[in-house]
Amino acid sequence: MKLSTSPPLIVSLSLNPAIDLTYEVGCITHDQKSRATKTHYDPGGTGVNVGRALEKLTPHSHTCCIIAGTMGQFLRSMLNNELNNFTTLQVNGETRINTTIIQQSPQRQYEINASGPMINPEQLNQIIQQFLDLCGQGIGILTGSLPPNTPLNTYRFISEKLKQQGAKAIVDAPVLTLKETLNSHPFLIKPNLHELEALQNKPLNSLEEIATEARILTKQADYVCVSLGEQGALLASQDNSYFCNTPAIKVLSTVGAGDSLVAGLAYALSQGDDASEALKFAVACGAGTAIKKGTQLFDSADINQLLEEIDIKTLNI
Repeated sequence: MKLSTSPPLIVSLSLNPAIDLTYEVGCITHDQKSRATKTHYDPGGTGVNVGRALEKLTPHSHTCCIIAGTMGQFLRSMLNNELNNFTTLQVNGETRINTTIIQQSPQRQYEINASGPMINPEQLNQIIQQFLDLCGQGIGILTGSLPPNTPLNTYRFISEKLKQQGAKAIVDAPVLTLKETLNSHPFLIKPNLHELEALQNKPLNSLEEIATEARILTKQADYVCVSLGEQGALLASQDNSYFCNTPAIKVLSTVGAGDSLVAGLAYALSQGDDASEALKFAVACGAGTAIKKGTQLFDSADINQLLEEIDIKTLNI
């Protein structure tokens, strides 16, 4: 990892954060009560998870998020324990609760995400301006779902503003929002395989096909990272494409793994790492989160060990 004497600030925006509630149960039986063996409450939503991951990697990070109601105050109290630098904007309604159920036998994971509170145009403009001011000429991460009734072009608008002030936008969002944001030529996008297929309107059945379509998208974004779950991840730049396998691990929870990958990419690229080094580091961050229970994120101590188990392949596509 190359170190910078004055690394840029990395700011994560969470317009629709959540309290992540995780139940661990033995088995779910139809029409019968299931008793949780363990229960976890964690600050969540993809933007918050990216911020939590960045907190483990660099002091030069900040998180902006919306909070609402009693649940929002609970979220803020949890953020106080995990983030040194964060900004919140209070709105009406209630911060959503996202629920994950981890069943032990047979091993299954179920996720239910709520919609979240609505924010009015004035509040949206206020949090956007706070985010832009914090980013300066650094890196702004736009990730996760938009609040109900928020304009679909919100991330595109923010990405354009970031570019105007000399900052870089990283976007990890649902496919319709992502497609809209491509018009602003962001610095990096991170679709999963399903989202890439939807963006390109075709099924992709091989690594070569995935790399080819990702390279095509680098006409609209400098970097395209495609997360492939347990198979690994691919990163395409305008020069080449690279693939990293996921190390052999026992997956305990996938919650936050993709967000950790995004944080790893943002950090590594901010340090001046090339595309292949950045991808390898990001995959280690994602794998380090997958070996944790519930919504816990990676430990820095895990990363070095995982890096030794990850191979990087230059695809020349």
